[in-house]
Amino acid sequence: MAEVWPFAGTRYATKEHGINLGDAIAPPFDDIGPALQKELHERDGRNVIRLTLGHEAPSDDDSNNRYSRSAECYREWKAAGILADEHRKCFYIYEQEFVPEGGTEPVKRLGFFALVKLQDFRSGKTRAFEQTHEGPKADRLKLLRTMQVNDSPLYMLYRDPEGGIDAVLKEVIGKSAPEEEFKSPDGITHRLWLMHKKDPILRIHEAMKPLRLFIAHGHHRYETALKYRDEMREMTGRRDGRQPYDFVLMYMQRAEEDTLYTRPIHRVLARELGLEIEIDEVIEDLEEFFTVSEFKLNLKDIEKAEQQILEKVKPNRQAKTRFVMTLPNGRSWQLTLKKDADLNEMIEEETMSDALKQMDPVILHQYIISRGWIGNPEMELDEDDIFYRKDIQAALELLKKRKGCVGFFMNPLSKDDALAVAENGELLPHNSVDFHPKIPSGLVMRDLNVGFG
Repeated sequence: MAEVWPFAGTRYATKEHGINLGDAIAPPFDDIGPALQKELHERDGRNVIRLTLGHEAPSDDDSNNRYSRSAECYREWKAAGILADEHRKCFYIYEQEFVPEGGTEPVKRLGFFALVKLQDFRSGKTRAFEQTHEGPKADRLKLLRTMQVNDSPLYMLYRDPEGGIDAVLKEVIGKSAPEEEFKSPDGITHRLWLMHKKDPILRIHEAMKPLRLFIAHGHHRYETALKYRDEMREMTGRRDGRQPYDFVLMYMQRAEEDTLYTRPIHRVLARELGLEIEIDEVIEDLEEFFTVSEFKLNLKDIEKAEQQILEKVKPNRQAKTRFVMTLPNGRSWQLTLKKDADLNEMIEEETMSDALKQMDPVILHQYIISRGWIGNPEMELDEDDIFYRKDIQAALELLKKRKGCVGFFMNPLSKDDALAVAENGELLPHNSVDFHPKIPSGLVMRDLNVGFG
């Protein structure tokens, strides 16, 4: 199912230009807020943020904007030798070493970068985990059209119970020192090897053929790549499936890895969605299926409030599904799903499987928000109606500053639950699962005009 090929990547010429990769790489664009965007621009004048997420300017127009500036910057860096194309096609083996959240000992995660043929979702060869928003897709499409570079890899998972592919990767890295090894400011150690010998490349190419791929991170960019492919097919008339736009840069990792961690993504609803809310009526509706316990948070002490939320939302053997709902004044409720709650009565969606209805993000969106808070399960929220925050304190700050009307805090969705939903061909709500650590931008890029064929 997966057509995986080596490619001539584009990488920073670290030795020739004295570049510290720890200062040059960046998180994926959708993990970067305004403060981090500013910090990355200031960290190093050659940070990849100038390609992936440049600043906007008041004078921007159709011909001069952050997309055109990214393309110009890319061309300048290539001309100056700051970025250089590989002289041969490779798989790039990548290892992260880090201490997981709540842990004390470092762990290692292994995978590889490759060029992979795009597959329409209807083929079933590639599965998504969650729904997407139109805004980020339009943004990434403008950048791809202008720069014609896969600046950030998609983060993909594949099932390989026997670990045969990992065995090949470990065999290769056991024979040589990494091409790059460095530590980024977040404490993660990164190591990169180039696999260019024919035998291990063919073994991985063949082993990947029957496998299905799952999008762990990069849903918007995958759909963007499909859109760009279709545009180019229409423009060029070339539909043989062997053109540069038929492939995209991916980082692939074995799904069975026990170092594959997930984090929750919390929600804060926009102020407008709280204008006509009667909180007593909301609580009364929620009490039909939830045990509701009120408590108070002091939003002047964000750190303490975070700890209270973590304690209240923590699942146990008797109560696995729990949420915390918080208002801007700190008034909060612990919501615990009752053991006898009828999910089919809560979520009246006939096309949705029982397995999907049991997922916490679905319960939150389809019942707590749509029916409990808004009171209208038919109302569809757009991307401006919800703030998504991976950090509890950041979500609480939105409430404290009255930028939102209510916050919902939840537990992470497990890797296995997310994979089960995707295997079934269903989609979770937007921003339901956060695999981490992410795969950085800038470690390996792929120029669509280089080394193809």
